Amino acid sequence: MSPVPDLFAHQPPPRGDGRLPVRITYLELTPATWTRRGRKPDLDLSLVRVDAPTASLYRDLYDRVGRAWLWYERRLLSDATLAGVLSTPGHELHVARHATPNGGALVGYFELQDDEIVFFGLTLDYIGRRIGPWLLDRAVERAIARGSARVILNTNTLDHPRALDTYRKAGFRTLRSENKELQDPRVLWPEVYRWPPA
Repeated sequence: MSPVPDLFAHQPPPRGDGRLPVRITYLELTPATWTRRGRKPDLDLSLVRVDAPTASLYRDLYDRVGRAWLWYERRLLSDATLAGVLSTPGHELHVARHATPNGGALVGYFELQDDEIVFFGLTLDYIGRRIGPWLLDRAVERAIARGSARVILNTNTLDHPRALDTYRKAGFRTLRSENKELQDPRVLWPEVYRWPPA
């Protein structure tokens, strides 16, 4: 068994009872507190709003970005329920890709619902290349352009170890934190959520 990469060293190993303790932090940003931090990376990136995303496209994005951070809640939804979420008024999906000789490689995405950045993340190949702050700027910029007087999001202790710091540097302020126990996807789907991560 290979050692856990440093990027995931903060994630606890699976427990026999299948429960996963996390601390969730809820944050808020207003236009007055926003600090733009991202400069466009030295890559040929495109950011496209996906109108009427299908459940299959969304599941692919969600898995490729979120699996490493143990995202799983949307996996529990049926296609019909997920399609309903994706077609809710106030919902937007924006996908970042890198132009490569083999086509457009997925860089990451952000998802908005009303005043909330519901999901935000990068694929592992693009972490550590200064893309995160740039993409976060785009998410906040879009939320404010839609008329949000405040932008909210949450992160938890399973996410990237610098996620909370990144949000705070952008001007997000903590509203509250809570401890919860979730189902552990590594126990629910051990063939998908391998441990330790590769």
